[in-house]
Amino acid sequence: MLRFRLLQVSERLTGEDRSCNLILPRRGVPVGADAGLGEGDVSLLRRQKAVEAEIVGVPAASPGHPSEQPCSEPGCQATERVSCDYRDRRGAPCPTSWCPDHVVKVNSWHLCRRHARVVQALAPVEFRGQLPPPDLGNRAPSLASYLAEALDSRMRAALTALCRTTSGESVAAEALTLVTNQDRSRRWAQGWKLFDNTGPLLRIDVEVDEARDPECAFRLNSRVILRCVPPWIQDRKAAVPPVEGGEDATLRQAFYDGLMEQHVWPALVAEEHWMRRWERSPSAAS
Repeated sequence: MLRFRLLQVSERLTGEDRSCNLILPRRGVPVGADAGLGEGDVSLLRRQKAVEAEIVGVPAASPGHPSEQPCSEPGCQATERVSCDYRDRRGAPCPTSWCPDHVVKVNSWHLCRRHARVVQALAPVEFRGQLPPPDLGNRAPSLASYLAEALDSRMRAALTALCRTTSGESVAAEALTLVTNQDRSRRWAQGWKLFDNTGPLLRIDVEVDEARDPECAFRLNSRVILRCVPPWIQDRKAAVPPVEGGEDATLRQAFYDGLMEQHVWPALVAEEHWMRRWERSPSAAS
């Protein structure tokens, strides 16, 4: 009745009979232009599905433009080169060029390694609004996505070890997302969760704050349990000569194992015990 009266008052003041459309905000996405809401978006009651022909950060025009610049891979002298097709939110093009041996192809687009990871991580997924293409100098989303991919099997195994499937619990990974902090700074996060029908029990994210790049943070539920800079980035800044491919892979795997064994796993176990402090242990006698 109150809604009917409000509509009547509105019609009398404007002299028009206008229909009212209610737009429901999607979970985790703020309402407004910054959230990427547009004519093609849907309400909370409908899911967005990935569209293979549309990729955030690349133009719809014909890709693979020839470039006169040398290949951006150090030491490469290839004569055939194309420009990276990536464009940021301001339309600025990626300045790199790549030969057929070093370019990364996503569908029919030609991209550098960093932006290939970015456009694939930002591909439309359900329950996430469209995200703007990051600025050219913004390494935070690609670094967060890279670490999440490298740690994916370890994180799933750790959460699965704590999962009580007989109680209806499951483990799932979540897509890369953009989070705005209280001070309006932004961080990119990608993570995993242990959940049941009532909601998440444990959620752990690897995230990179744009203002603190290249520092990476691991957030368990609502608190940060670790901040670090990957060793290969530290070595690059210190001008340490790069190691060979096989040795570099071994060192990175050792870094990931140390993260899990010394920091992530102990924190997960402690948090799981706290979250279940009122529950009866499955092994307890009935």
